Amino acid sequence: MAKNTEYINSMKEWDLEDIVDHVKSTHHAYLKANYPIIVRLLEKVLEKNPKKYPEIKEIHEIFVEFTDDMSRHLVKEEEILFPYFQKLGKYLNDPKSYEPAFFGSLKKPVKVMEDEHDDEHDIIEKIKQLSNNYTPPADADPTHKMLYFKLKEFQEDLDLHHTIENDILFAKAEEAEKKLKV
Repeated sequence: MAKNTEYINSMKEWDLEDIVDHVKSTHHAYLKANYPIIVRLLEKVLEKNPKKYPEIKEIHEIFVEFTDDMSRHLVKEEEILFPYFQKLGKYLNDPKSYEPAFFGSLKKPVKVMEDEHDDEHDIIEKIKQLSNNYTPPADADPTHKMLYFKLKEFQEDLDLHHTIENDILFAKAEEAEKKLKV
């Protein structure tokens, strides 16, 4: 955890554009790349043992719905909020060029994103619970073990991603709006 704390703290000095680029190229890219991998692992475990591990069926259903919702969430960030965040960074250097966002101030959209992050956390916690804290059964095959490894890795990245957005990126963007007197 010390490594993550150092990583997160270092971002407090970054500008908005760099944080947005980092979140998209690191955390959003990770999520998008790993959705299909995890879904395929879930399907493989289900195919091999359709009745032996009933929790896998439930995890599969939850994860598929979760990733559909998460995909929509990422689109809202990447197509609406993040471009505005990047503009805010530029506006700080040239306040006269400021143009307000079509949605008004960031207060409401940021609250929506934070609420969605909370919901995502709750869903991942449910998966963690169903998977016995990502501990495969003693008789699990390699695919089952890899599935639990990937689910745990996914949660760790998602938690870090949410911390960066909630505690640094959103705060910096709201601070920029205040400086620009939006």
